[in-house]
Amino acid sequence: MNTFRKVMALSALTFCATPCAFALPMDAGPLTLEAALKATLAQNPQLDGYEFRVQALAGERQTAALKPQFRTSAQLENIAGTNEYSGVDSGELTLSLSSVIELGGQRKARLGLVTARQQQLDTAQRVLTLDLLAQVTRQFIAVAAAQEQLRLLQQTRELAQQTVQTLNRQVQAGRTPEAELLRAKAAIARATIDAQKAEQLLKSERVKLSIFWADATPDFTQVRADLFVIPEPAPLPDLLARLENNPDLMLLEDEVELSAAELRHAQAERTPNLEWNVGIRRLQVTEDSALVVGISMPLGSGGRATGAMATAAANQAGAELQRDQAHLRLEAHLVNLHEAYRQALSEVNTLRDDVVPQLRQAMQATANAFQQGRYSYLELDLAQRQLLTEQLSLIAAAARAHALGTDLERLTGASLSTPALSNQAAPISHSQVKSLP
Repeated sequence: MNTFRKVMALSALTFCATPCAFALPMDAGPLTLEAALKATLAQNPQLDGYEFRVQALAGERQTAALKPQFRTSAQLENIAGTNEYSGVDSGELTLSLSSVIELGGQRKARLGLVTARQQQLDTAQRVLTLDLLAQVTRQFIAVAAAQEQLRLLQQTRELAQQTVQTLNRQVQAGRTPEAELLRAKAAIARATIDAQKAEQLLKSERVKLSIFWADATPDFTQVRADLFVIPEPAPLPDLLARLENNPDLMLLEDEVELSAAELRHAQAERTPNLEWNVGIRRLQVTEDSALVVGISMPLGSGGRATGAMATAAANQAGAELQRDQAHLRLEAHLVNLHEAYRQALSEVNTLRDDVVPQLRQAMQATANAFQQGRYSYLELDLAQRQLLTEQLSLIAAAARAHALGTDLERLTGASLSTPALSNQAAPISHSQVKSLP
């Protein structure tokens, strides 16, 4: 199974390429997580700003790679003096060429520093990409949950309408008080309000999802996902081992590498550069020419670089400490997430396999007895409400489990034990990203 590291490489390749327009197909059926992720990768405006920072660092690298430039100079001596040096007849003209020889690997250190900054930017770009993919997945889960909730509440309204029809017949036959019919009609109104609110919630969640690809008027009306199929988590020791793939730790590791590159650059600056010049001098008095050669080196360069080296070393130590502390915090967070995911999965399994089926059977038995006049409407209403409450709890628990699974994948840099979302309405997971272009 592909890991989140491959997803990170995929994301980096996606954003290094020239952005292209991406549009969700019209009337193509329910939206899949894969299509939502593709649209986000192609059109999310948060990712556009990195292009300019990449170009800026490319310019810095081009500048850092330059060798010291050559300089030309002209010097006229022995003019505007006294006696025989008055005027310019005794002037001596010197034309020279000069430059600097960099010592101590300064050019290599400059390039290494820019390379470290480019690596840090690349990792930061991938971290932002993965954060966006995780946010899209969570919002996709919210849409799927709202969709299930709307479907359930619409079914509840239809059931309430059927109950009213049954009560109408019983009231006309004199078998049921009219008060129960009034209660049932009020229940229809209440169910209608709940369904309308759920419909509005679904519309809102769809907009929140489509805004990730800069579309405030989504074309899709449904998403394709099986909210109640949830993979088992990998064992905790395996997840802890995968924590090294955490993209945030990679970013902190890049910060350590950047500090090390700054230290190497400061150490290279400690070595003084050798300046040279060569030229030709015209001796006006004798009308001869002579070669002029010079060399110079600044003094005290090592002492002047001490402060920069101390700063870079302190920054490196601080970056290493921050990385190690973050690793400990992430380990504790991973343990809590793993336990929360297992609890949510257990809740989903219990509600789906035990509680809801038993309450459904109880409600059906109560409905059959109600049809025969052995149970009152209040008893039927209680059975229906109990079933509805647990069905809504199942939807909420499933959504929470999927969200926790997304957090686990984002934290460990690896997918869970089984794929979670496909075009065939499988469970929800980042593993689908592996097929993106």
